[in-house]
Amino acid sequence: MTSLRKTVMTYVTGLLIFVGVAAAITSYYFVKYEVNSFQDNALHEVALTAGMVFRHDIEPRIDAELEDQLVIQIWDQSKQPVHRSGPSVDIPFQSELGYADVTAGGERWRVFRSRDATHAIQVAQRWSAREEVAAYAAAGAAVPLIAAIPIAWLMIWWAVKRVLSGLGTLSADIGQRSADAKDALSLKGVPVEVAPLVTAMNSLIERHQTALETQRRFVSDAAHELRTPLAALQIQIDNLRARELNGPEREIAQDLLDGIRRASYSVNQLMTMVRADAGIESEAEVVDAEAFVRLVVSGFVSIAEAKGVSLAILPGTRDELNVRAADLRLIVSNLLDNAVRYTRAGGAVSIKAERRGTDFVIEVIDSGCGIPESAVPYLYDRFFRAAPMDIDGTGLGLAIARTAADRNGFSLDIANRDDAQGVRAAVSIPLGDVSNEVRQFEAA
Repeated sequence: MTSLRKTVMTYVTGLLIFVGVAAAITSYYFVKYEVNSFQDNALHEVALTAGMVFRHDIEPRIDAELEDQLVIQIWDQSKQPVHRSGPSVDIPFQSELGYADVTAGGERWRVFRSRDATHAIQVAQRWSAREEVAAYAAAGAAVPLIAAIPIAWLMIWWAVKRVLSGLGTLSADIGQRSADAKDALSLKGVPVEVAPLVTAMNSLIERHQTALETQRRFVSDAAHELRTPLAALQIQIDNLRARELNGPEREIAQDLLDGIRRASYSVNQLMTMVRADAGIESEAEVVDAEAFVRLVVSGFVSIAEAKGVSLAILPGTRDELNVRAADLRLIVSNLLDNAVRYTRAGGAVSIKAERRGTDFVIEVIDSGCGIPESAVPYLYDRFFRAAPMDIDGTGLGLAIARTAADRNGFSLDIANRDDAQGVRAAVSIPLGDVSNEVRQFEAA
């Protein structure tokens, strides 16, 4: 594992060292140029003044910058000027020895006055010359820093991206995990600072799995315990109905039988939910889509006839699908069960299987009561029922179908019909799950 803090600080420290050295070198050359220019002019002026006897042999520098030129003035004991060099600016004679700041010719000057036994000497320098040196020094320090900003940004961005690539892998791993995943998250490539968080998440996953397993075991045990007494009750009620009962007694016996059947259905749904949650992997097998749909529909023909609901298979396309048949049967059966259950007498339920673009879609369409808009976000919640109270159900069918669909990478879409009252429910199987040798032809 790498440390995010250590990596970033290493790169930033290296960058600061580089910028510091670059700033020092750049400032050195900037200031050196300006100081050399000024000092060269100063040497020239000193030579011109010091050699007063030979000053007619020394030509003034014509290439000196205006800011670098000094004003040198010399007076005799009677304060009569005996020498003057530099710009033609009238610098007032200073009454006191030493340094002074004066304004002359609309500019500020730094003046130094001294004297000997026979002469008074006054040297003046523009303040702008000193400010120019300071500006060059500042520019020499600032230019590398300004140039380093985009370089620093790129280096830090690259360093952080390199270190955080492990977090990207971790995020992708978390995003692809199912709710019942049991494997611990990998610490490979994760920064040291984030490792405690990943360890805590692994601990949470373990506790979550323990809680889920406890819940599943409880539901499974409870369902198993309920199946035996319910079966015994149904046998006793069937024996009771076999006797000669009068009208009210027969109705009571029938109500009891209906209640036992509903309870048995609920127990069976609980058992199905436990098996779906367990995620028992089965081998994929090749199934004929048309034959598969007919087989699933055949299990609901008698139920639909008893309710007075017409059940039909619409023409579609015929394919061979390489899928886990048990999971797909579980999904389609729950969709059909809901459609028949929530469609009243005189209604119709139809099923169609066909290829649509990149998917093979099995769609169930009913003319039932539809789904209230307020219930749409909760359709796949366990024990949630959006149907009227007079329609039996457990609220587990769609939750079971969703679990099986997610496990196989199928898409499940349930919505109200646009053309009429009722619901349109479809499971889409990506063509990646279709066998290599797919034979498709229009169904007869």
